[in-house]
Amino acid sequence: MKIVESKNDKIVMETEETPTLLNLLVDRLWNEKGIEKTAYGSKHPFLEKMQLLVEGKNLKKAIENACDSIVKDCDKLVKKL
Repeated sequence: MKIVESKNDKIVMETEETPTLLNLLVDRLWNEKGIEKTAYGSKHPFLEKMQLLVEGKNLKKAIENACDSIVKDCDKLVKKL
């Protein structure tokens, strides 16, 4: 992911990830304290890279926590296999 816009209360990242991962990340971000808005999308799914928007407070920590949560769930799944 590449940050294309960064302000105190807003981050927009551009990525080549699929909606599968972005949907999961957005879902986890909504569980984070201080998040006011989060969504992903693109103007055209085949011609444009996807963008992830996150607005709120403590954005870096919220994104880290959301990603850590996904990794922990994947680790639990791998252990069960």
